[in-house]
Amino acid sequence: MRKLGKGLAALIETDKSDSKKIILIDCKTIKFNPYQPRTKIDSQKIQELAKSISENGLIQPIIVRKIAENQYELIAGQRRLSAAQLAGYEKVPAIIRSAKNQEILEFSIIENIQREDLNPLDEARAYERLAKEFKMTHYEIAKSVGKNRTTISNLLRLLKLPQKAKEMILENKITSGHARAILKVAPKSQIEFAEYISKNSISVRKAEELATSFGKVEKRIKQKKKDENIIAVENQLTKIFGTKIKIVGMKKGKLEIHFYSEEELNNLVNKLINIL
Repeated sequence: MRKLGKGLAALIETDKSDSKKIILIDCKTIKFNPYQPRTKIDSQKIQELAKSISENGLIQPIIVRKIAENQYELIAGQRRLSAAQLAGYEKVPAIIRSAKNQEILEFSIIENIQREDLNPLDEARAYERLAKEFKMTHYEIAKSVGKNRTTISNLLRLLKLPQKAKEMILENKITSGHARAILKVAPKSQIEFAEYISKNSISVRKAEELATSFGKVEKRIKQKKKDENIIAVENQLTKIFGTKIKIVGMKKGKLEIHFYSEEELNNLVNKLINIL
């Protein structure tokens, strides 16, 4: 298994037929890397790079592998290739390398990690592909990309989060470090807990402390469709007190006021005392 340290190009064997030469390749003959882990590319940054290439040229060559006569597949340099095409380049400087599918995925991850281009979810999906498609263990993945095994395992946990929580990570409303705490909560309450963390700027350590109690919310009693007036009152009370409030029953029942820390309880008690 290869290790980091000498740069991406040093990890891939050069195609002997091209003897490490940089050659010009027609952009139309280059296919994008099917193992590219990054799912989104900042169009504004591509435009900025295209402007720079127009003014200064493409200084660093892309890296490709040959898949057929006059047909190539990109290994590294997707941003550079896209920007060069946007700048009007018909041909780009390239180095031809020999690489297997697994190696291409590894190299793509390494390139993006070294440039800090990957968001946590894209990185996690890339590691998942290494594990599923190439049967690599977490330890082998960690060794390959220069990280410890715990980091790989924690990132892969992100993929178990509900979609809403994943979106909140991408929007920087919660961090990837909150995932472990959120996953401790019952599945039906995970989005609610993620929103609570975001709203109250809860630290990762505090979230892990709250996760156990948050996950043990009483099982909800199955009811017929709740009266719209009751829902309106619940919403109004929730806004006033800043926490979840539920009305159970109609003519007879109970009023549930949820809190998730001692500080929050004290604030609720003070509000109730002031009202009374």
